[in-house]
Amino acid sequence: MAFAQNNEVRGTGASFPAKVYAQWAEDYVKQTGLPLSYKSAGSSAGVKAITDRSVDFGASDVPLSPAELDKRGLFQFPTLVGGIVPVVNLAGIGPGELRLDAVTLAKIWAGSITRWNDPAIRALNPRATLPGLSIQRVVRSDGSGTTTVFVEYLRKAAPAEAAPIVPDGGRAQWPGTTVAVDGSGKVVAEVKATPGAIGYVSSDHALRDNLSGVSLKPRQGDFVKPSLLAFRAAIVAGGLFKNSLEPTSLLNLEGPGVWPIVTATYVLVPREPASMERASRTLHFFYQSFLKGDSAVAGTGFAPLPVATQARIVGLLSNFKTPSGQSVKVIGGLGARAVVASN
Repeated sequence: MAFAQNNEVRGTGASFPAKVYAQWAEDYVKQTGLPLSYKSAGSSAGVKAITDRSVDFGASDVPLSPAELDKRGLFQFPTLVGGIVPVVNLAGIGPGELRLDAVTLAKIWAGSITRWNDPAIRALNPRATLPGLSIQRVVRSDGSGTTTVFVEYLRKAAPAEAAPIVPDGGRAQWPGTTVAVDGSGKVVAEVKATPGAIGYVSSDHALRDNLSGVSLKPRQGDFVKPSLLAFRAAIVAGGLFKNSLEPTSLLNLEGPGVWPIVTATYVLVPREPASMERASRTLHFFYQSFLKGDSAVAGTGFAPLPVATQARIVGLLSNFKTPSGQSVKVIGGLGARAVVASN
């Protein structure tokens, strides 16, 4: 137990990829015997924790700029890609059955459309029976990359209608009355418990928790349901990481079959780690996960990075050096006892 407490590699941050990272961690512990864990706390908390060096790696859905990375002494790399999905609780409306366009969605979230039988929603759903229920907006109260990306999409796709929604450092100032909860899990629970509710969650929650995600109208073509195929279409349309690991926006892209709210998520590690051994285990964790390729995210609701990007990251992790020139070796084939003996 003392080993687990003193030597456990710990990560924290974004809730968007949390279930995937937790599964990767479980697989890694089984494979190597080395203790490692990930705690979902929101992107803002992840950035703060790795900046304070209170964890071994942080996670954020919002990439840091080169200037911020330099200031905090961090190295950043992407891990996977997923969609953000508006989800609703409306009797008789199943996954993908409610259709919304960007303007109508923005009006809902800005509080200017307040009932589900509003003419604008009915016009998009002529065959649906829509109740006269008040729309209950469920939002994140914690500093969340999911919120940041969702609001960025609304303001990009429908700037006039979304103007009243003010971004606020991982949160947002939503006009009118909302239900604010901490974390994606509580968004899911609140939406499920509240008739007439609408929330926004990562694609894995929409899939795993059997939520009624909406279909959205992209910039080009007909309405699209959230799916791996639609996320992959966004990756192609945006040329994600085609020539470098520089972040690329995947929001509101043109192209057939594109889900319009797609984002990559990122991991942050220190450029100059306090413990080379812990840094080695951290990099080895992601190295092993990337070596699994597409199978590492199969069935999770996320899309893997392009194969060439995965290979590039494996190369970077294999040759990681600190600014002072020290190589951080990626540990392979060691069990917990071997690591303890080497300390």
